[in-house]
This record gives sequence, C-alpha cells and structure tokens, in this order.
Amino acid sequence: MNDTSIVRTPGNARMSKTVRFGKLLFLAGQTSSGQAQARTVEEQCREAFNRIDALLEHAGSNKRHLLSVTIYLKDMNDFDRMNAAWQQWVDPDHLPARCTVQAALGLPELLVEFSVTAAMVD
Repeated sequence: MNDTSIVRTPGNARMSKTVRFGKLLFLAGQTSSGQAQARTVEEQCREAFNRIDALLEHAGSNKRHLLSVTIYLKDMNDFDRMNAAWQQWVDPDHLPARCTVQAALGLPELLVEFSVTAAMVD
C-alpha cells in the first residue's frame, strides 16, 4: 500500500468499520451494542472500548497509538462516570488529544459514542 491509498473495512450501508489512509486509521460511530444489558454510561464505555480495541488490533494498531478521540456524550451529567471508565481503559503513558461534546445519539438507549484516529504500528 502506498501512502495515498485509502483502504476501507466494510461495515454497513452507512459507514466503513475502519478507514486507513497511509499511516492513519480512522474509526467512527463506536458505541456499545445498544442492548439492554449495557444500561449505564460505564457499561457502554467498556463495551465500546472493547470494540475499539478489536478494530485497532484487526487493523494492525492498538490504543497506545491513539492520536485523537472525540467523545459524544448524551448527557454531560455522565461526564465524571465516563471519565472514570476512560481512565481505566486509556494508556496513561500514551494519552491522545481528546474532546467531549454533548450530542443527541442515533438510538435513544445510547449514552456515549467515540470517534477515533490512530497511527498504524510500524
């Protein structure tokens, strides 16, 4: 693959699971499954982090190579609880740039969604 190739991992009719451009990897729309068992923001974060880890690994990267993460939070009252789950997951020696915004999400049961940019592992 040359540095200008775009490689998409098939997802669904609306989006790719991952998009790779050169040494950059993009993941968007990362949520919990939306199933009833993940009711709290902490549970939804853990589920989404597991999905992110799996997608990064499948693409040849990992969370130590995160560059930027945007977090979409349904209710800013969940900010501290989301941050507690984040701190348990993120590698403290490899923190990405990050912002959190309040947003209405695609399904009413979803509380948090992540958009991730990572570097590819050499």
